[in-house]
Amino acid sequence: MLTAQRSIAWIAGLLLAGSSLAHAVEEFSVAQLSDNVFAVVRNDAPGYAVESNSGFIDCGDRLVVVDTQSNEATTRRALAAIRERTDKPVRYVINTHWHDDHIVGNRIYREAFPAARFVAHERSLTYLPGEGKQSRDKFHRGIPEVLAGMRRVLKAGKIGADRPLRDEQRASLESDIRLAEGYLTVPDDFVPVLADIPVSGKFSIHEASCWIDVLALGNAHTTGDLVVHIADARVVFVGDIIGLPVPLVGAEQSRVREWSGTLQRIRELGAKVIVPGHGPVMRDYAQLDRTSVLMTTIVERVDKARSRGETLELARGRIDLSDQRQQFAGDSQLLWLLFDAYVTGPSVTNAWNFP
Repeated sequence: MLTAQRSIAWIAGLLLAGSSLAHAVEEFSVAQLSDNVFAVVRNDAPGYAVESNSGFIDCGDRLVVVDTQSNEATTRRALAAIRERTDKPVRYVINTHWHDDHIVGNRIYREAFPAARFVAHERSLTYLPGEGKQSRDKFHRGIPEVLAGMRRVLKAGKIGADRPLRDEQRASLESDIRLAEGYLTVPDDFVPVLADIPVSGKFSIHEASCWIDVLALGNAHTTGDLVVHIADARVVFVGDIIGLPVPLVGAEQSRVREWSGTLQRIRELGAKVIVPGHGPVMRDYAQLDRTSVLMTTIVERVDKARSRGETLELARGRIDLSDQRQQFAGDSQLLWLLFDAYVTGPSVTNAWNFP
């Protein structure tokens, strides 16, 4: 999600951005992946602020929902899209991990479906009321200042005295503002809906036409990641273990050294369709394999730096990930900025501090 530090850096970085990314008009689209599996896919322009994809599975007389959104209004719109297709009640809500853009909307499903049960990693039971609340409070305190700066840039239509915003820059900026405004609607006294079915290994839902396995396959984006595997449809929801256009790495919460192993276990499920936490539905393993190589490369370069006797500060300055950035960002300077913020900066620190 958006952070004050990254957004301020992004405003400055707009001076360099020069990609040809298109601005999506529709907030999200609903993709049918099999007879009974659907993905609700966000169409936001790439930027620092993100909103989660979600999905739902039709299990005969009831539904299973995968992930909610960062605020109540956005979740209501996603639920309305589901309601356009079916009026069946939601029986289970599964959270792929504990970040706000995947769990805040749980409250909407709790209100609409009082009998619904909530499934999440067991570690979320301690994270969300503790470290999660502290992170949310700090995050929300920084949003107004960041929003004010972004609005000034958008209103001026330029950066500095003579650098007009390009279309792709404007689209990214507008998306960040729109999503950040949604984040601000979460009240200060927000209390998350916690799992009443905590998962540490595997939880299965076998009902009518559904066979769903909720799996803790290892650490990656967080230490509380789950994947949702619908074997007969050959579909897997992976949350932020895979993200597009670039992976989302947290300096403290991610586990870079374990990420590739977790991705390999996802690959072994044999799914034909992968729904990432952010970005379009994938029908091949290109992004999974690219991410696996990235994490392995980071670990190798961190270990080499350590073996040379370098400090973390020195290693962060010397480790060059530009070859990996090229794999994810191509020639898009906007995506370069996102890669550097979400990968280059935090990943070396994470691999160093969590051996």
